[in-house]
Amino acid sequence: MKRFLTLLAAGLFLLVACEPDPVLSLDKTKLDFSEAGGTQTIAVSANNTWHILMEDSDTFYTVSPMDGKGDGMITVTVKPNTTSANRSETVGVICESHDRTMTQTFTVSQTCPVGKVQIESLEFNPPRVNNVFDAEGGLITVEFTTNAAWTLTCNQSDVTLDLTSGSEGNYTATAIVPVCPDFEGRTIKLTLTCRTSAGGVSEEFGTAQAGGLVVYGDVVYHAVQMQDGRWWMQENLRYIPSGLTPSDDATNVNAGIWYPLVIDELTADKATVKFSKYEEDIIANGYLYSSEVALGLKPGDITVDNAATFEGAQGICPKGWHIPTKAEIIALVGKTADKTDTNPNAPYFDAELNGGNGSAALLNADFFNAGAWGAVSIANTAATKGTTMGAIKAYQGGMNTGYIAGSTVHQVTTNDDGSLKNVQFVALMPNMNNGTYNGAWNNYRNGVSVRCVKNQ
Repeated sequence: MKRFLTLLAAGLFLLVACEPDPVLSLDKTKLDFSEAGGTQTIAVSANNTWHILMEDSDTFYTVSPMDGKGDGMITVTVKPNTTSANRSETVGVICESHDRTMTQTFTVSQTCPVGKVQIESLEFNPPRVNNVFDAEGGLITVEFTTNAAWTLTCNQSDVTLDLTSGSEGNYTATAIVPVCPDFEGRTIKLTLTCRTSAGGVSEEFGTAQAGGLVVYGDVVYHAVQMQDGRWWMQENLRYIPSGLTPSDDATNVNAGIWYPLVIDELTADKATVKFSKYEEDIIANGYLYSSEVALGLKPGDITVDNAATFEGAQGICPKGWHIPTKAEIIALVGKTADKTDTNPNAPYFDAELNGGNGSAALLNADFFNAGAWGAVSIANTAATKGTTMGAIKAYQGGMNTGYIAGSTVHQVTTNDDGSLKNVQFVALMPNMNNGTYNGAWNNYRNGVSVRCVKNQ
């Protein structure tokens, strides 16, 4: 019996000792899948049992079968990749024989989708005119869909974006556009980028923003380039120089600045004017200035000797702008009160208007905002009080006349002792009852409207 057990043990030892080492090979060690996923196979050669070893059972692919014996096939199925990243995992195949193992690995790799953007809608508020956005700003709203992470940027640092990034999905983003800081206008470009490690796109959209705005004394003024080639303000100044206070008293001949005039609607004939301190009237009409104040001086600074030295002066205009000259008035409307100044080729001269005159209608067709705002009339240095002017009974449409200050001297008159009596500057003068807009003579102490012309 003892001999039998000894022989049996020896036989088992020889059987185990003769079992071959594990043999395992794979015909592929790397499986590459597109974002769409799919199925691929690997051929297994083995001399014993084998099984699959995965990093995580809950992953983007499945392997079947998970074990086998001898030669066989492994099927790998990959799900579509809806993430924004490429993905890859290594799978082990282990063949066992007795107490020995052999391992082979293969890699399952899948690319992510290329980033894509679909712009669903693009809106401008206020709406663009001739594909140009409003100079005063507003909102640009874009609705879009992306299939991966995205970013939104703007080339203008003063444009505020309420959303700048996000993940896959549908979004509505708003750009808050401020007043255009560039007088000549600018381009606003928004860039929506959606990229993954597999690639992506950048969609650009935006608009031109109109210029023609002047920010001065915390007030935004509009300007327009007229057919004479010059930029003119479309609004009257409402700037208060340091040390001065607007007056509502026409008898205050040394005020230098007055509140705007409006039609007194309480009068039966609507031909009487009155001063207004209401903010809406100040915004609409601007203040009234003497020529001295308009030219950047104080009341009493103009003398016989210096009266003719202020042509083209900046005065109280913003930097880069000036009080209009006689030449600029003639180039615009083609006429002054001196018939020898007539220029029939001026863009806003109408040869058929009352025998030939500058035309308010033509000016307004190009958005000059031609109108009348009245004036404080002060005859000369001897005057101790002024009077208000601007309305007539024959014109019930509003203010009829006034002046827009100019900087070129027409005439200087003196008293018998040689002291200054009066200076008349060439100014723009409307007569809205007949639609004319011509150069005329403005007494330097008058309180009149001011508009500025951009330096060329």
